[in-house]
Amino acid sequence: MARAFLALAAMGMSCAMALEGLSGNWLGAFVSGNVLASSQRQRLLLGLVGGAAVGVVVGLFFCLPRPTSAGVQRLSRAVRLLAPLGVVGLLPGVLAPDAWADTLALALSLSVFLALFEALCRLHFGAYASAPGAPSRARALIERLPPAVRRHGPAAIAAAAAVFFAAYMAFFTLRSHARFNTYTWDLGQIDNLFYNLLHGHPFRSTPLVRAGNWSELRGHAELVSVFLLPIYALHPAAETLLVLQSVLLGLGGVFLYRFAARRLSPAVALALVAAYYLYPPLHGPALFDIHFQPVAAAFILGAIDAFDARRTRAFVIFFILALTSREDVSLGLAMFGLFLILTGHRVRAGAVIVGVSMAYFIVLRFWIMPAAGSWGFAEMIYKQLLPSGEPAGFFGIFKTIVSNPLYTLRTFFTADKLRYILQILVPLAFLPARRLHLALSLLPGALFTLLSTGYPPTLDIAYQYGCVFVPYIFPAAALALEQMRAAPGASVSEAMSASATLPVSASEAVRRRAAVAAMLAGTILATTWWGAIPPRSHFRGAYGQRVAFEPLTPQERQRARDIRELAAMVPRAAVLAASDRELPHVSNRLECWNLSLGFAGADYILFGTLRPIPPDATQRDAAERAGYLRVAERPGLLLLKRPGAP
Repeated sequence: MARAFLALAAMGMSCAMALEGLSGNWLGAFVSGNVLASSQRQRLLLGLVGGAAVGVVVGLFFCLPRPTSAGVQRLSRAVRLLAPLGVVGLLPGVLAPDAWADTLALALSLSVFLALFEALCRLHFGAYASAPGAPSRARALIERLPPAVRRHGPAAIAAAAAVFFAAYMAFFTLRSHARFNTYTWDLGQIDNLFYNLLHGHPFRSTPLVRAGNWSELRGHAELVSVFLLPIYALHPAAETLLVLQSVLLGLGGVFLYRFAARRLSPAVALALVAAYYLYPPLHGPALFDIHFQPVAAAFILGAIDAFDARRTRAFVIFFILALTSREDVSLGLAMFGLFLILTGHRVRAGAVIVGVSMAYFIVLRFWIMPAAGSWGFAEMIYKQLLPSGEPAGFFGIFKTIVSNPLYTLRTFFTADKLRYILQILVPLAFLPARRLHLALSLLPGALFTLLSTGYPPTLDIAYQYGCVFVPYIFPAAALALEQMRAAPGASVSEAMSASATLPVSASEAVRRRAAVAAMLAGTILATTWWGAIPPRSHFRGAYGQRVAFEPLTPQERQRARDIRELAAMVPRAAVLAASDRELPHVSNRLECWNLSLGFAGADYILFGTLRPIPPDATQRDAAERAGYLRVAERPGLLLLKRPGAP
């Protein structure tokens, strides 16, 4: 009884703190710097005392008229049912918009909050499960639904969520594009790649490399563009690629639902799908141009779903689409095969996946791509891992990792990398990291983010690199929830083979429900801070830009019309150099150059005078000094022409 009354008093104080936190604008300074007027602090303390008194009164209600054994049992059950109220007082402070300038401190605080919340949820669900007839009443409510609804309803909800997500992201990405918040890298570059491929110039992207066919391979091998080309051909423009990426990410959630529904109840599978669509590291890439990491994530989820369902043909198709998305995707697929081998789950298939993936990577990375030209991206992303005195390249990085693992490990220990991995795992309540064999799902993403050195975008969820984690950690989260029913002494292979039809004990159900509750809480808290659903004013995209969800202004609509008019003045056979934000609007032509790399040889120059990047402004000034003439001008846009150009 003493423990129960103390717990109720603490819950009352927590509720009082939550109510106080919702009144006024004092909470941000209080949480960040302990700044609060003396009178208001006194009021807060009195409120806490009052909340504790209310909790004690509630406890007395269960014990009156005298503390019989039945009354004590009712009191104990009530305390456990109300246990999650013990952390509700922290919510206003955790969500205070001006209290968390330090993202690492926020991520750590969210982690602690989720640990406390899940522990209290176990008490709650334990009391619920022990209540007479509670589970049977829940099942009775479900059984009242028509059979067709019970059978197809969850899948229909998952499909509807996919359609909503795809439409939502496509709509706001197209709006951002119309606002000139898309860039040469990577929308303009990839649009030009597709356009050249459509017109018989394979893997040529003039914004990136001003060379002939196959020159794009010196940067990345995005061979999947061949398979996606028929979709692009329907409307050869950057907008098609933006919509395509949104649709593929939406389909990824359907593949995830199919995988999870074979192991978990429909409700839990839908909860995981909700976490996927609300996942902040998915929102940034979805609203930032187009990249092949998000595209590959959708195909990998499709491959894992087909592999798990033993649909060999579908698996081969999705595996090829994923493998050809980028050369480095093959390393993640090899780790997936290694996971199958190490866990003893379909070892032969895992060996084939490892062999094919590694062979593809080695041939492409060390033979085909070097034939197209040098690879300079390693200097930018992994520069601290390059051996001194040796030429840049993937092989040099590999030598450092193998020969000096302690130094490589030291590069992991930075505040930015801790903050980043917490942002990756907090929305899933750390489910993929709860079992050692499932923690392998973090390796593909860690290879391209946590292993990087001195390149901030790889540690920023607004960029595309977080999508390398997505197709592995979400199935791992489903497996973590499934394996909560495995026997304590079960082998990894036995846990992997657990069936959703096995009976679940009360304790296993409690653990799973608490974990799902923590996952949903983590998702909601993370997306409130870092996500893009629903629309909000503070969503920060790539390059530190605020993504605006407001309708386009008349001036912005006019500017979009103006650039189309100016682009129509340039002959299709002419060489057009364009500035950073303007290039994706005119990149669907054979010769479209990135102005910041120079203007020499360009027939026309399209320059944006609003928010130009310094290299573009420098090149524009140099072009006018070199004799380029202004032939057309619109608000915020300028078209220059070389004398004698067509």
